[in-house]
Amino acid sequence: MGLNPKLIRTALGTEPADLIVKGGKLINVHSGEIYEADVAVRDGRIAATGVLPEGAKGPATQVVDAAGLYVAPGFIDAHIHIESSMLTYTEFAKAVVKRGTTAVASDLMEVTIVSGITGLKELLKEAQGTPVKLYYPVPSFMGEDETAFHTTGSTLVPEMIEELLALPEAVGIAEVLYPPILAESEASAHVLALADARGKTAEGHAPALTGDALNAYASAGIRSDHESTNREEALAKLRAGLRVLIREGSASADLNAAIQIITQDGACARYVSLISDDIDALHIKDCGHQDHKVRMAIAAGVTPMAAIRMVTINPAESLKIDRERGSIAPGKVADMALLSSIEACDVVKVISEGKLVVDGGALLTDIAAPAYAPELLNTVKLSNPVKSEDLTISVADAAATKAKVHVIGASGTSLLTDARTAELAIEGGVIQPDVSQDVLAIACVERYGKHGGIGKSFIQGIGLTAGAIAISVGHDHHNITVVGTDYADMAAAVNRVAEIQGGLVYVKGGAVLSEIPLPVCGLLSPEDGDKVAEALRAFIKTVGENGCLLPSPNVTLSFITLIFIPKLAITDLGLFDVLQFKIIDPVLETA
Repeated sequence: MGLNPKLIRTALGTEPADLIVKGGKLINVHSGEIYEADVAVRDGRIAATGVLPEGAKGPATQVVDAAGLYVAPGFIDAHIHIESSMLTYTEFAKAVVKRGTTAVASDLMEVTIVSGITGLKELLKEAQGTPVKLYYPVPSFMGEDETAFHTTGSTLVPEMIEELLALPEAVGIAEVLYPPILAESEASAHVLALADARGKTAEGHAPALTGDALNAYASAGIRSDHESTNREEALAKLRAGLRVLIREGSASADLNAAIQIITQDGACARYVSLISDDIDALHIKDCGHQDHKVRMAIAAGVTPMAAIRMVTINPAESLKIDRERGSIAPGKVADMALLSSIEACDVVKVISEGKLVVDGGALLTDIAAPAYAPELLNTVKLSNPVKSEDLTISVADAAATKAKVHVIGASGTSLLTDARTAELAIEGGVIQPDVSQDVLAIACVERYGKHGGIGKSFIQGIGLTAGAIAISVGHDHHNITVVGTDYADMAAAVNRVAEIQGGLVYVKGGAVLSEIPLPVCGLLSPEDGDKVAEALRAFIKTVGENGCLLPSPNVTLSFITLIFIPKLAITDLGLFDVLQFKIIDPVLETA
């Protein structure tokens, strides 16, 4: 920020503004007031608010009519993995800016896992050409120690983290895990010290953590947490001094439960923000982005001012970017969302860095997509085509007719999984899925061409009654995960994902009935966001007609592979017990 002579002259009326937002009702998140005020913008920043001096308007000044509208700061999402949208950053930005979002924080870890720092820097460069500012919290893990549990295309090591923290977009470190903190990890201490020395943030990741362990975790200087799934957990974290980032995503609906710390417990909303974590293109099209969360919070009983603060100044302070963004005040970047109603959070116009980019809910100019670097393409490299027998679990006892197995318990509304068991039939020495119990086979296939490993187990909660779903999005390694009722269909789905260089595929009876190609890193589609959203709608409809219970099967399946969310996960190296933090045998016993 600092002294800017142009801002001073416009504020004093000796030089004209580039743009004036006139006649609106300013939502002042500092004072908690709403009042009529004009806003003068110069060189992409706010020069003055209130009654402007006569000289602030010149012959070339663009005037944006805000009569009858509320003028809010541009919305900020302090924690989102844009890759879960299945859109390239260009298409993601086009979709969310229409909803009032002008800045997001994303660690871009998924792209980095697949294509390394080269891919990461390509995406940062792409974001610069969009109206949605991308802030970069550097992933605090992805270290070599994790290769014992899953295979990735690339890894980050502490030396790289130090380099990445020096990037201009870097705001701190992301997803600081609690097990290494509680174990007094030297690597964690190192990355925390790197962030602290630069005055940057350390954003947390502590699912289901309370009590003594929470106190120990918070003592390391962790600034926030986004994993609270209920009122009790959220309140405990707020009391421990963490900024609570309440998540409302495609497959993790936590807002209505966690917001009760404000509406029921009377906790101060000042250190609470609303975030997405993971939302897909269909969620954005049908529900919205931060505007949707504002509506939900108000409907739950939060005051409109508090709800607006939760997507503006609160996330800006959590990320330590409040000197730049989060409010409409002199010197700040001129990001504004003009609303016809606060309660409905109906976004009519959007100003990004001093330019009117959305009017009447429509983009004023198109945003050209870049040509993607080779490192971001052709990233799915199966060692060999997958055969059905590669996905089965065989037993040594030729006389055995049934097996007791571990089962991953999935949910369509939470990222947490259960550790269940089931008794399944054995036919021809192979353990069979059982649709009557809703127990499907699940496998995770290594897709970087390194060793061809396949982890196998069983899963419940998907509901599929026929066929197989495969996807190349799987946190935090992005191998191909497949679930199904039939091993042949599962193999066909995996091979089709490889053929289209990544994506979401549904196969039934050997035929591909629905698919969404994701050729950029096997994670993203360069197609128009609305087109991807409608393709996803069709996909969900097709699998739903075949029994799938999940509102967002793509997001749910992408998290079944994450080894840091309790209780069970699947990777290309096997079934993973998160609480014991080790790979376990999926078969308990046979008889």
